[in-house]
Amino acid sequence: MSDTTPEWLPAYFEQRARARAAAVAEVLDGLTERERGLVHDAAVMGYVRGSMQPRGAEIPKDSVIVADMVNACLAHADLYPTLTGYDPEPDPDECPAS
Repeated sequence: MSDTTPEWLPAYFEQRARARAAAVAEVLDGLTERERGLVHDAAVMGYVRGSMQPRGAEIPKDSVIVADMVNACLAHADLYPTLTGYDPEPDPDECPAS
C-alpha cells in the first residue's frame, strides 16, 4: 500500500462534505420553525447526555433515554425553550401580586 494520498482524494472528501451539508439543509429547511426548535433542543441535550454516558455502560431503553433527555431539558428550561415552553417574559396578568 502506498504512503501517499491520491491527488483526487481531498477534492472527493470536500465534494462529499458539501453533499452531506446540502442534504442536512434540505431536511432542516423542510421543517416548521417549531419542528426545528424541537430537533435542536433534543439533539443538543441528547449529545450532552450521551457525552456523559460512561464507556462500557449498558445503554438504557429508548423510553428511559427520552425521559432522561426531557428531564434534563426541563432542568435548564431557558436553554431548551421549544421543548420546555420557557418564556423569558411571562404574562404580567399571571404574575403573583407583590
